[in-house]
Amino acid sequence: MLYAFIDESYTADRYYVAAIVVREQNLARTRNALRDARIYAAGFGVTTEDIEYHAHSIMTGCDGWEPIKGQTRSSIAIYKDVLRRMGSLPVKLIIRGVDIPRLNARYRYPQAPHEVTLRHLLEQIDKFAEEVGDVVTVIADEVQGQAQHVARAMNYQEDGTGGYQPRHLRQIQMPIVFGASHESPGVQLADLAAYLYRRLDAHKETHTRTAIQVQEMWASLAGIRHHVWRWDP
Repeated sequence: MLYAFIDESYTADRYYVAAIVVREQNLARTRNALRDARIYAAGFGVTTEDIEYHAHSIMTGCDGWEPIKGQTRSSIAIYKDVLRRMGSLPVKLIIRGVDIPRLNARYRYPQAPHEVTLRHLLEQIDKFAEEVGDVVTVIADEVQGQAQHVARAMNYQEDGTGGYQPRHLRQIQMPIVFGASHESPGVQLADLAAYLYRRLDAHKETHTRTAIQVQEMWASLAGIRHHVWRWDP
């Protein structure tokens, strides 16, 4: 059995959804990676035992990360540490994105960016599960309209996803499960990856040093990157 943990990150112009795919027997290693990362963060004064690894919170110093608020070097050190741990896990990272202005310009009645990217992501998850000969349970962070996402995903199994390379998502066990991110280490790792790729792909860095750090952080995930793509309609 495979598990795919999903979260999203976006700007006004770009939307991304990321998945961390892990075999059931490796779920404990995923949990332990965050456990060890929290021990590291405690050295910076972040001592909440079950602190949630949410990229925006780490970088802005909120939701329990107040001890490092305004301390950019500490935030980046903690982020780099958890990415390094993630990059050494036996997992696969899949990210799909879309250029929103181009999507809206191409179609008279465009689908919502989250719907588009989630469909493309599910296709890639299904394809990967087929390649390794396994089935996959999909667990996603809670979002608005999640009941509609569940219904659409179930319809994909009956009617196909449509588009250029349609799939029937036969490897995905339905329904998709939506839950609170603080309860799921896998969803938290997906959030960290989605936020980082958004920063890399959708943000123009004004400082060379920051750009280099972002590239280095992204490079730490090179070993687990399976499929990363932004669709420009």
